[in-house]
Amino acid sequence: MFGDSVGLFIVYGNSHYFPMWQDVALSIINFGFILTLIPAIFRNFQMKNAASQSIITYCSTAILLTIMVFVLYTLELWFSSISTTGTAIMWYILTYQKLKYL
Repeated sequence: MFGDSVGLFIVYGNSHYFPMWQDVALSIINFGFILTLIPAIFRNFQMKNAASQSIITYCSTAILLTIMVFVLYTLELWFSSISTTGTAIMWYILTYQKLKYL
């Protein structure tokens, strides 16, 4: 029955959800962003300094990503909304570090 389906398969209650390729692509890209932000967070923590960007850059990126999560969620791009939430959290952490290490 499901053998000929291509892609990821998830069951939500009684309905079946096959993510669009765009959902998978955006999720992979966002997880890539998360991986690239991890070294910056650790560097800021070790050096007790977050001088690389301005506070406006950190805040605006975090807030805009949060809005993007809502948009992706309303489009029912579940994986993308989850991975974008992770990226937004990373930017909120960078914002916190920027404020803490001023």
